[in-house]
Amino acid sequence: MTLPRVPRIFSSFRFRLFAALSLVIFTLMPLLGYIAYLQAKKGIEHQLEQFAASTAVQITGRIHEYLSHHSSNVRLLKRMLENNLINPGDSHQMIQAFHLFREGHPGFANILYGDINGHFVMVPPQMPEVHLLFDPRSRPWFQGAVSGKQVFWTPVYLFASTRKPGITASLPVNDAHGRLQGVCGIDIDLSTFSAFLANLQIGHGGKVSIIENSTGHVVAHPEFVGHRPDMNNIARFSTCLADLRQSGQHSGIINCRGSRWFAAYAEYPEHDWSVCISLPESEYLMEISKIRRTTLGLLVAGLCLASGISFLFARTLVKPMERLEQGIRKISRGDLNYRVAAGGPDLADSMASAVNEMAAALCKDRDTLKKTLSELAEKKRLSALGQLTAGIAHEIKNPLGIILGSAEIMADQSKPLAMRERAADFVVEEVERLNKILKNFLAFARPVSPEFQLIAPRIILEETLERYDELLREQDIAVERIFLEQSPCCLLDPDQILQVFINLIINAMAAMPDGGTLQCREKIMPGSAANPSEVEISIRDTGTGIPEEHLERIFDPFVSFRDEGSGLGLSIVRQIIDLHGGSIHVESAPGSGTRFSLLLPVHVKEEK
Repeated sequence: MTLPRVPRIFSSFRFRLFAALSLVIFTLMPLLGYIAYLQAKKGIEHQLEQFAASTAVQITGRIHEYLSHHSSNVRLLKRMLENNLINPGDSHQMIQAFHLFREGHPGFANILYGDINGHFVMVPPQMPEVHLLFDPRSRPWFQGAVSGKQVFWTPVYLFASTRKPGITASLPVNDAHGRLQGVCGIDIDLSTFSAFLANLQIGHGGKVSIIENSTGHVVAHPEFVGHRPDMNNIARFSTCLADLRQSGQHSGIINCRGSRWFAAYAEYPEHDWSVCISLPESEYLMEISKIRRTTLGLLVAGLCLASGISFLFARTLVKPMERLEQGIRKISRGDLNYRVAAGGPDLADSMASAVNEMAAALCKDRDTLKKTLSELAEKKRLSALGQLTAGIAHEIKNPLGIILGSAEIMADQSKPLAMRERAADFVVEEVERLNKILKNFLAFARPVSPEFQLIAPRIILEETLERYDELLREQDIAVERIFLEQSPCCLLDPDQILQVFINLIINAMAAMPDGGTLQCREKIMPGSAANPSEVEISIRDTGTGIPEEHLERIFDPFVSFRDEGSGLGLSIVRQIIDLHGGSIHVESAPGSGTRFSLLLPVHVKEEK
């Protein structure tokens, strides 16, 4: 179906620019209103957060004053006992004095005293058998007071007398010579805390609560007073505040029980507590809600108007740009033969032509690059083949010369029998040497695919060290093991990794003919999202070291700096590590030893 031709005036870029500006104007007004609403809301929220945070600090000070009053009472009780106003040795007198002391302080749940001999007095008194079985010296309030010089406050626990949660303030009682006689203390029921918090006015519906940081339990809350509290709601509120703490913020907005609250907390340094302030958002955002409704209405009206205007120009303004975007995406994905269809506004037409020219140039460059890379790969392959051929020829030449000379001696009947037998031994030795060279070459040229198992590299390294334990001790080489408590597992071929460790340990032994230290270390290396982590296995010797000019070629095939070396050991080692998705690095300096580091990817279990 052919679309009706658009009049020229509607095809001009000027008119379309005018239409776009009109669209921006019609949508800008509600957008600015919405932004103003957001700024006003943000400003009020910031003020409320500051108010809540400062209030939390002030309430913390008032709680400190409240607890300081109880601390003073404990000090007063200590002085009365130390000055013999109350005789610590007379239980009857102590009970009477404690009763009088408690009558003037109804907030005290219990007043107690325990001496160093295990005698215990408490008001209100418990059953006699409890006093006989109860040893105050094992209680936290006794032990904490003895170990410190200031008033000791226990964590929250259940009182044995009332089975209600509370805390105890205690101090040591000494005789005239400064020797410990016992510990006096005052139990404070947490319901008195809740009553104290309930009397604090924080706005119309604000609440103050105290939460124990280590457990997340609510220590005191206004809902604990006067009726049976809804523990589920209180627990949910505590969880929301815990989330706020984990975010690293001291104030913010939380959602609890279907409503939003401004919350802030302050640490109470003398206890493992946090003082939390919560204010309902609804009290302060009534006017903001009106602005929000007005702004949303303007926004909806502007969007409707913008949609109507945009529909008129969609086919002539948006379609060419969509075709251009589709073409650019296809070209960016590698389809360089794709061409964008021209047509539409003059600007879109020019852009389509430019994109098509770019695609043609990229296609030409791609073909040239493929040809160049192919030539480079062929040259690299021929160079590697020539290097391997030269290496094999060099390694085989000497054994063949020895075999030829020994064969001539064996064939000469005039030579002594001992000489001919020795020549036969040379032939056998050199044939074995040739066999070893060819095996190493085949292992390097045609590596066997690893048979992966989930195993810790440390286990294979320990097995290798056990195999060479006797040789290491004979050569006076001390082994230093630095391993992790829990070694990570990797997907490895145990036989191939064993071959790697054998090569490295043999090289280390050769570098320390007069003894030394062989250090084997294991540690975790952090990685990226694609490679979560790697385990590093390092083997370090204190031998002669490797000159700097040799380090660059140490992994090249048929390169050996020892007379007995074949030049393929470290090449095979790097090849095995590459097949396992890892890497190998070497650090060395003459006279300072050598350190080989293997990096192997840690196996990560996929979550189902």
